[in-house]
Amino acid sequence: MTAYVIRYADRAARCKAALGTAQRASLEELEKRLSLNPFGAPAKSHRDNSWSAAFEGGFIQYVVSNTHVVINVIDLVAA
Repeated sequence: MTAYVIRYADRAARCKAALGTAQRASLEELEKRLSLNPFGAPAKSHRDNSWSAAFEGGFIQYVVSNTHVVINVIDLVAA
């Protein structure tokens, strides 16, 4: 199975860059899991074809392109 590439929209990328060490490590672990299966736990489906998944102190919202094997992170919220 091919791993999905994860891309961040500009705002989400800026939020990711501002994360502290612990949150960044937690997000990186989440990215590893999602790259192998963006639809499995801990992902939650929404009715608008978007998904969300939590990491320590935050969550990401994303859409998936199966055609291009890409996860597009459209938002990242962190406390």
